[in-house]
Amino acid sequence: MRKAPSVIYPVGPCAFYAGSLLVLGLLSLAVLVWWWGQGDTGVQSLLPGLGWLAWAVLAWRSWVHAPVGHLQWDAQHTDQPGEWRWHRQQGQSDFGAGMPMPWVQVVFDGQSLLLLRLRNPDGAWLWLWLERHRDPARWMDLRRALRQP
Repeated sequence: MRKAPSVIYPVGPCAFYAGSLLVLGLLSLAVLVWWWGQGDTGVQSLLPGLGWLAWAVLAWRSWVHAPVGHLQWDAQHTDQPGEWRWHRQQGQSDFGAGMPMPWVQVVFDGQSLLLLRLRNPDGAWLWLWLERHRDPARWMDLRRALRQP
């Protein structure tokens, strides 16, 4: 198997993720409104609404704080077959700039959309959505690098 070339791939907020959160939020709100329309008006009927509101705030927060930066595969790393590194955008607080990621797993592969789970040497996890449209010329290089042992 031929070694994958070095590649740096941009990462930013994912439209699919945002759309999924929006659809899930609207569907669950519609069910909640329907349930309230069935006549249950006691205090206990407020709890599902508060639960939905808490979920909506957490979903919005996860979208706003989505990782932005670059994922790098360095094929020239001397003591290993290659190395993954995460470079966060200036001003973000997750991980450090140029943090090595010894463990990278493809969780979802939608051909033009990938969900990756990365772990740094300290054991902290980072979830990244990668989209082909961010850099179509490097997409296949990225996919080849993800297949490296």
